[in-house]
Amino acid sequence: MDFKCKNMEGCPMYDYLTTSVRIIQLQPFLNEYCLNSNNYNRCARYKIIENGNEPPSNLLPNGDTLKN
Repeated sequence: MDFKCKNMEGCPMYDYLTTSVRIIQLQPFLNEYCLNSNNYNRCARYKIIENGNEPPSNLLPNGDTLKN
């Protein structure tokens, strides 16, 4: 079975990354973090959630913020 981060379901950034008109630009984040068993725990959103907090909705997995 392919790897998927346990936080993908219900993650607003994952939903955005997969439905955005900018999907070609944002797809690398999915491959690098959400679907990568070696890197998922390096995701900035993952780290915040694991500490019991809610990440900002515009926080990208690499720690940058998504700008409109």
